[in-house]
Amino acid sequence: MSNKISITKILPILFCLFNIDCFAQQPEPVDLVNPLINTSECRFDFFASAVVPMGMVMLSPDTKHGDLWGCGYQWKEGYIFDFSHVHNAQTAGVPVMPVTGACKGHLGLQASKSAFSHEKEVVKMGYHKVYLEYYGITAELTATCRVGMHRYTFPETEEAHVLFDIGAAIGPTKMDYAYVRQTSPTEIEGYSIQTPTLRRPKPTLVHFVAQVNKPFDGFAGWKNSVLIEAENRIIEGKESGAYLTFRNLKAGESILLKVAISNVSIGNARLNMAAELPHWNFEQVVNEARTAWNDYLGRFRIEGGSHEQQVKFYTDLMHVGIGKHVANDVNGDYIDNTSTLPIIRQLPISNGKPEHAFLEADGLWGAQWNLNILWSLVYSEYGNWMAETFLDYYRNVGTLSRGSWGGNYTYVMVGDHATPLLAALMSTGRATFDKELAYAGSRKNAFPGGIRDRAGYEFGQNPSGGGIDWYIEYGYVPVEIKDRGAGFHRGGTSMTLEYAYQDWCIAHMAKQLNKQSDVDLFMKRSEYWRNVFDPTSGWARPRLKSGEWLEPFTPVTEGNAFSAAGFIEGSSATYTFYVPQNINGLIESMGGNEKFAEILDGNFEKAKPYRFVTPHGQHGKGWVDYENQPSCEIAHLFSYAGMPWKTQYWVRQVKDITFGGITPQDGYNGDEDQGQMGALGVLMAIGLFDVHGLVGEYPMLEITSPVFDRITISFPSVENLDKHNTFEIIAKRKTAEDIYIQKVKLNGETHNYFRFPMTDFLKGGTLEIELGAKPSKEWGINDPDK
Repeated sequence: MSNKISITKILPILFCLFNIDCFAQQPEPVDLVNPLINTSECRFDFFASAVVPMGMVMLSPDTKHGDLWGCGYQWKEGYIFDFSHVHNAQTAGVPVMPVTGACKGHLGLQASKSAFSHEKEVVKMGYHKVYLEYYGITAELTATCRVGMHRYTFPETEEAHVLFDIGAAIGPTKMDYAYVRQTSPTEIEGYSIQTPTLRRPKPTLVHFVAQVNKPFDGFAGWKNSVLIEAENRIIEGKESGAYLTFRNLKAGESILLKVAISNVSIGNARLNMAAELPHWNFEQVVNEARTAWNDYLGRFRIEGGSHEQQVKFYTDLMHVGIGKHVANDVNGDYIDNTSTLPIIRQLPISNGKPEHAFLEADGLWGAQWNLNILWSLVYSEYGNWMAETFLDYYRNVGTLSRGSWGGNYTYVMVGDHATPLLAALMSTGRATFDKELAYAGSRKNAFPGGIRDRAGYEFGQNPSGGGIDWYIEYGYVPVEIKDRGAGFHRGGTSMTLEYAYQDWCIAHMAKQLNKQSDVDLFMKRSEYWRNVFDPTSGWARPRLKSGEWLEPFTPVTEGNAFSAAGFIEGSSATYTFYVPQNINGLIESMGGNEKFAEILDGNFEKAKPYRFVTPHGQHGKGWVDYENQPSCEIAHLFSYAGMPWKTQYWVRQVKDITFGGITPQDGYNGDEDQGQMGALGVLMAIGLFDVHGLVGEYPMLEITSPVFDRITISFPSVENLDKHNTFEIIAKRKTAEDIYIQKVKLNGETHNYFRFPMTDFLKGGTLEIELGAKPSKEWGINDPDK
């Protein structure tokens, strides 16, 4: 044996000795998520910690109650009121709070609050730990899909309680009734009836079963602010709650609590518990939740970029994963609350499991520029779950929904949010649902008798605030819609623009199904945007029944209007560009490439001092407004005017200035809206987008500058969902300031256009991008099809 050591073997060893990073373990995607980003003045359903992707249970501390906005977990607040299990836009429930000393649960959540500090807090996906200073209790939380698990470590105390204030108002939701029954020395069960809201006009139930790992020493409760003893082991009534008592706890003694929930019944909550969490191993649940998040987040693997950019990327992706929630039980039961009385429905079962999920979800208003793209490319199973939820409403009641709250229609915003998603999944070959059924539902919504009859939150019989009949009669929705019907968001010009895009989506669904007469009909209607575009002013404008333009007119409002006249949470400056189905036609109508880019540039320059957002509720004054959905595509439009370098510049400006922060005060700047802005942030970071929402006969992906040096994307194959394909994006740059695309290779071949076929992505491959500090005005403008 030779005593000589090969230099090729020793060099890596020497390199590691002088490079400490060689020994550093690469963080997993879940370790880069920061759930605390923008948790100051966020929505009740924004924050997440003890939850798995799409989990029914979203267990976390509540530091403020009373509304949708500025409630739930708010970073700047110094007190914890409870740990509740449901955090949705219009449903909430099962708040729990451990305390020591005398029970004060009857005095309200405020009376049993505890101070806490962020210094003694650990927040991760699937795990939350916090020290309750008033009680000396360390509280730890984790969860499965339908079960929340708590571990409370107590100081030495003669008396401790676990409060279930299930009759209390939580976030935006009040309770009409509460019921709790002791079933054994270690278990209670119950439900609360949530009061109807403006957006959810029917009462909704959340049922629960709660188990502890040691017998409690007492069970009692309160009603109408008075402590009471349980009668027949039951506490019930409006403004009632219950508590478990534990006596003579030793210092460091822990009590474990499991809370399973169901929207259907107590029995199903118990079934969920048995299926998902039959044991008491807290660490196992934490590890399984961590694995679930890594599996979900790990479809993207990134290298390069700053630590802050990596943190924001995976946090964006996390928000996509908590934007919708499983609402069915493990046996496939879910609640249909659309009729006079609730009906228990059953999802189709295959191999003992539901074939898809029924989701609790806010609407998908504007999702064609965020969720629909991301779902179609990488998370097609989630997109199909959402699609099947829309279709379940059509199967059950006869109309596709816009969303789902408590098993009922939401009528959130306007138009038909389901159709662009259904069309995207069909166009990309991702649809696993019944295409003919989807088409029938979308077509129905495009005429009177469908969901476009309804304005925002317009419930009841004979709705007319959506103006679809006028859209068909006049070729646009006139200004007068604001005085017709009921509901909110009655802006005729916005309705016209949104309906026209949705008609174009239906046309492509019809084309795939060989319905040529409908293709012709809906393609004609997709051009109705021209009827609200004023060629004299160069802007989309509100139009009267008479055909005259509404006067006076300015592209933005002077004051702090929620919406400009004729528009919905926006202005003419933002909505004029809402023509994804015919960008080239819009560019021509606005005077050609140079004029179009000049106007668009001007909008961005005016908006830059305001970080490209308007304050929430002041959308009428926005030139560009990435606080809300109608602006999500605007920075990408320069490419269609032959100037992809301007798209590269403005997309990066928005990504860094609007969505770049990772503190509790910034990062989303307003209405993140159940994963939509998170999805947009992901697409901006990887440098892929599609203004058309991946709808069309041959969908294409647009290339912009990726933030990272290498992005490896793994996703289910179109042909075999159990097989994963991989697409890799490699960016070569000298410095972080190199944001302009110089050259591109697609699968080793030079590619000189800013778009490429979506099918090339789904088959797997490599996109190599060379970046530089100065714009290249030659790359990206040569359309191979022209």
